[in-house]
Amino acid sequence: MSKEKIGNKFGKGIEFREGSPIQLLSYSEKSENEKFGQILLNPEALNILREINEPLAIISVVGSFRRGKSWFANVLHGRHDGFDLGANVEGCTRGIYMWSPPFKLTSEQPNGKTIQKRVLVLDSEGIDDPSRDENWATKLFILCLVISSTFVYNINGVVGREHIGKLHLMTDLSNFIKEPEYGDFLPRLVILLRDFNLETPDSFKDYFLKQMNHINTDAAAAIRRFFCDFDVYGLSQPGCRKKLLQHMENVKTDDLDEEFVEEVVKAVKSIYSQLPLKYIGSSTMQGISFVKFLENIVERMNISETSILLSIPSEYEFIVQFVAQEAIKESVEKYKERMNTLINEEGKLPMLWEEFERMHHEYISEVNKIFFAKIIGRPTQISNFAVQLNKETFKFKEELMEKNSKELTIYNENIAKVLWEKYIGIGLNDNENKSFKDIEEFQEALGLFESDYNESMKKSPEATKIFASYKKNQYPLAINHVTQVGATSTAETMYAKEEADRLRLETEAREEILRLEIEALKRERDAYETNANKKILELQTNIEQQKKSQEEMRQRFIKEKDCTIEEYKYKFEEIEKMNEDNKKIITEYRDKIDILTLGSNQLEAEIIQLRIEIQKKEKLLNNGNNKRKLSCIFI
Repeated sequence: MSKEKIGNKFGKGIEFREGSPIQLLSYSEKSENEKFGQILLNPEALNILREINEPLAIISVVGSFRRGKSWFANVLHGRHDGFDLGANVEGCTRGIYMWSPPFKLTSEQPNGKTIQKRVLVLDSEGIDDPSRDENWATKLFILCLVISSTFVYNINGVVGREHIGKLHLMTDLSNFIKEPEYGDFLPRLVILLRDFNLETPDSFKDYFLKQMNHINTDAAAAIRRFFCDFDVYGLSQPGCRKKLLQHMENVKTDDLDEEFVEEVVKAVKSIYSQLPLKYIGSSTMQGISFVKFLENIVERMNISETSILLSIPSEYEFIVQFVAQEAIKESVEKYKERMNTLINEEGKLPMLWEEFERMHHEYISEVNKIFFAKIIGRPTQISNFAVQLNKETFKFKEELMEKNSKELTIYNENIAKVLWEKYIGIGLNDNENKSFKDIEEFQEALGLFESDYNESMKKSPEATKIFASYKKNQYPLAINHVTQVGATSTAETMYAKEEADRLRLETEAREEILRLEIEALKRERDAYETNANKKILELQTNIEQQKKSQEEMRQRFIKEKDCTIEEYKYKFEEIEKMNEDNKKIITEYRDKIDILTLGSNQLEAEIIQLRIEIQKKEKLLNNGNNKRKLSCIFI
């Protein structure tokens, strides 16, 4: 295997990373048709970044040209080669290059939790290259500052006015950036003092600030104010021959000065041990949010030749809304894809509602995991986005419910129709051989119809409603037909009984629908609380990782969290109140059923008594007739 494929490993405990650099963005100098230069993003690189679903840690290596920036960016990947180094006096990096693919890094958080992050290392062109536009150099510096979570500034070890680069911008960053009110925004600052040949100070940080004070007091004060957490590392000269220095991508680690190697290893390991994530408020940036953020920043910078004020709060709000809509869109499409299997697979419909709700719950749980993993923002925003997602998914669920309900109705109607004809319709025939002989035979046929229907139907509110509709329509017609021969009192009893049964069945259908709705609501509420609590814990952890305005963010977060939970409880209480109203209606139905049933029972008792009287009279009449017949015989 060739050396190019293997890569020139640095070793010394710094993990070797596979991959290669790809240009993230470039700068086009103004042409005849352009008023000023434009920053151009590479779509291929953006597509790579969009696929990242882990929290991002973004390291920008920035500084003077020809000072070994690209080589240090390579060492961050455990190698000497990778980003182009070049041996000429002019800088070889143009625009910003990123390492592809961004590598995964497992690290333990201060709270003891282990997380996996994606590390994106950016190598930028020299910001003080005399051959480049000064406005572009300022934009480049601000751009790297805005998009990074760790800002490695590579400058000459003997800090002088001519080597300070763009650090004078620190005197008043508010001229370039409007910061968010809460949370960390600026990256962690790491200063690399290259080719440091002076006596090693007790503290490189104190040395750097002291030198800065000599050059620009305001800049030194601003660095202390804006970057409360920053480190400074001095790196001596590599100690190898000039010829090797011109081709550092081919150098062997053992060819370098031992002290220099130790200093480099210390700096790299320290950067990774304190590597912060890139945040949007209390949320971490992932691929899709970072790409949109970068696109927006570049678009803003391209509208003016000089640097303009970047409103980070506005950008954050835009990104939160954008990511939310993308997450909702992806989640809804996933839910539709999964639920469509219910109608696309032959024989799936009609389906019992318990099975339908089970599958819905399984798919919506899967979708909610996707949604809550991608969503960003404050608790109240996340709650509102969750409501929007629920509306979208429920809209589609209702369409499938309507289809399933229609299929259940057709299925059960067909069964009822066949069984009715089998047991009842045939007995209503005018053919004397097939028609019912008496009420008892008719009632027995009704009993067979009902028992067979209950065994054959797909149990559901639809099946119950069909049964109730038969009680309302077919039963009275059948009773009327059978009792035409003078049995009016029997008909009235049956009418009352079937009306009571109809109301009971309609009530049972209502109760079943209500039960299904309440159970589905409780499942969705429990799932929401589980996902929301998990997300809130994630956001709380993110807040704890950030060092700026922690207490203000925490208090605001707790207030929003409590409001969100109370609002959700209120919504559930409203639904429970609606359910109570439905229960009252059902109680009223049951009272009517009791009255009808009581009336039916009284009527039935009276009819039984009447039948007894009729039977007595018929017996007496028969005895009288028999006596007359005997008299006739003897005469």
